[in-house]
Amino acid sequence: MSDSDDMGSAARALSAAVVALTRAVGQGLTEAGREITDEIVAELRQASDELADTSTKVVAVGAGRRRPKTRKTATDKTATKPSHGTPADRRRARAEQTRAQLLAAAATVFAEKGYEGSSVGDVAAEAGYTKGAVYVHFDSKEDLLAGIVAQMAETDEEFFATGPTSVSALFCSGDDDPETLRRTLLALEVYTYAVRHPEARSRMAPLVASTWDHAARLLAANRTGDQGTQDVVPSQDDRDLALVLLSVHTFAQMIGPVLGDGTAPASAARTVDRLLAAQTADAAAGPQAGR
Repeated sequence: MSDSDDMGSAARALSAAVVALTRAVGQGLTEAGREITDEIVAELRQASDELADTSTKVVAVGAGRRRPKTRKTATDKTATKPSHGTPADRRRARAEQTRAQLLAAAATVFAEKGYEGSSVGDVAAEAGYTKGAVYVHFDSKEDLLAGIVAQMAETDEEFFATGPTSVSALFCSGDDDPETLRRTLLALEVYTYAVRHPEARSRMAPLVASTWDHAARLLAANRTGDQGTQDVVPSQDDRDLALVLLSVHTFAQMIGPVLGDGTAPASAARTVDRLLAAQTADAAAGPQAGR
């Protein structure tokens, strides 16, 4: 990217920050509004600095073109110093990092306190940012949840693309695994929100559908002996069994910590093993076993 491109990018960022600041001021300075404005002012200052920095570089380059060329020596380290990206690249990277940190904080807060019981302030505090920083990157708490749903769908795709090592282990995670419990709680928050807010179901449905479909494909691959799940077409029996195993897994995850005696995960493991054994026996009995 040329210096003129850098200047254009910095100028556009400065212009966008000015527009955002004007809008915020026009909406009135409530407590949240003041925090948002503070964040915009910071972006405005940063964009202004980058524009000034780029302008200085352009002037220096122009002056350098008028000076006689000098031979670079091995000791001239600045001549070979690698670039760390353009101002626009650095600004984009910082924004992506902040967005990722806010989504991770929201996932933690929603799993611990529940979506309805959490606030944007809770997410900001967990991430170590102000509420204004959250609103710079997300329109609302629901927008945060939508971002989490997109992340969960992407994670599911990656997980099932590589293939779990054991079908049984996938549905039999014990209640002593904090990360598995956190993911289950977070998924339940998504499902509960979609049930309570019909207008949001179209945004949440793809995650629910893909989770069920991936599980059915995994069971179909287990039944047929295929190595991958991408080209496997699950039967209705595979989809039915996937729904049963997902239900057993989820319910065991919920009541396990409540009972605290290990009986729920043990019962879930026996149930999963028994159902998988029945699937294997049906597959060995002939093609009519799986419709």
